[in-house]
Amino acid sequence: MAGRRRRRTRTGTELSREAYVDAAVNLIENRGASVLSARTLAAAVGADASALYRHFTGVDDVVRAVADRMIGLGLDRWTPGSDWLESLAGLGRVLFAVYAQDFPRAGLAVAGRATGLPNELRAVELTLGLLRKGGFDDESAAKWFGAIADIALGQAMLQSAIVTLPAEIQDADKASWQTLSTRLPDDEHPHTQAAAPHLGEYMVQPSFELVLELMLKGLAASAP
Repeated sequence: MAGRRRRRTRTGTELSREAYVDAAVNLIENRGASVLSARTLAAAVGADASALYRHFTGVDDVVRAVADRMIGLGLDRWTPGSDWLESLAGLGRVLFAVYAQDFPRAGLAVAGRATGLPNELRAVELTLGLLRKGGFDDESAAKWFGAIADIALGQAMLQSAIVTLPAEIQDADKASWQTLSTRLPDDEHPHTQAAAPHLGEYMVQPSFELVLELMLKGLAASAP
């Protein structure tokens, strides 16, 4: 069995699930998720295209493994806080960093995927355990778990989508907010006119920390 799972490529590199995941992450980050195929992965690992199916059921199975790898990276960086809320905040921050900062193209491609693999199960168990420490029952913990996951990964997807835009488009979008006050019709948008300088500051930076703060306050207020 081990011989089937770990073979040598044409260059002598050991072929494994991890080698395919490494290759997939590199391909996505450098060329985009749409380039993934049995052929491109084979070229990246130095093996025949058919070798993929000794380790995965197909390319989508590789994508799920990439998603699970990213969850695992976040979990490995996480350090528990002094209480359940601080621990949840830290978990959200490390996952956001992996998806939105370290691997933004891969993060955008896989943040919406369910993996059913070990690292995702670790994250589910850990998060539910923290919510139970906060006093939530099983049903409430499950409900809040879904909301927490959506907030953290949704914010990561949004930021990943922004930072992977061409630099000139990012600059133009920022300039649109920063010059907003000069383009508003007189007296037609008084609230926007008054807030325009602040919009020019806040709309060009990630809102993750503010959203995280809102979520934590909601959890604290809802805790039994």
